[in-house]
Amino acid sequence: MSEVSVFDAYQVQRALRGHLADGDAMETLARDEATGTYWVLTHLELVLVDDGQITDRLPRESLAGSVEVNEVAVTVRLRGSEAKGLVGTFRKPNRLTNALADLVQDGSR
Repeated sequence: MSEVSVFDAYQVQRALRGHLADGDAMETLARDEATGTYWVLTHLELVLVDDGQITDRLPRESLAGSVEVNEVAVTVRLRGSEAKGLVGTFRKPNRLTNALADLVQDGSR
């Protein structure tokens, strides 16, 4: 269920409250099909929210990796400035996966 409801967005917004830099805000989000974790793209970073808690975050300007689309799913593989990497699976392309593809492609990293 990559598409999220208004209730999902509200719950994620509550989890982010007080944890974003001044002037930062949520742009888009989608739910990872494999883990149920919400991937949230803000103006400054990519934040992962699971069970109402922030579980990971990567600065937007340091994102590198790939977004692969096939007939079954969209797989996002990202790495930040540190060695850690993230893998997400989404049922179909959505605003989040499109935005991440643009970020990774534009960065030519």
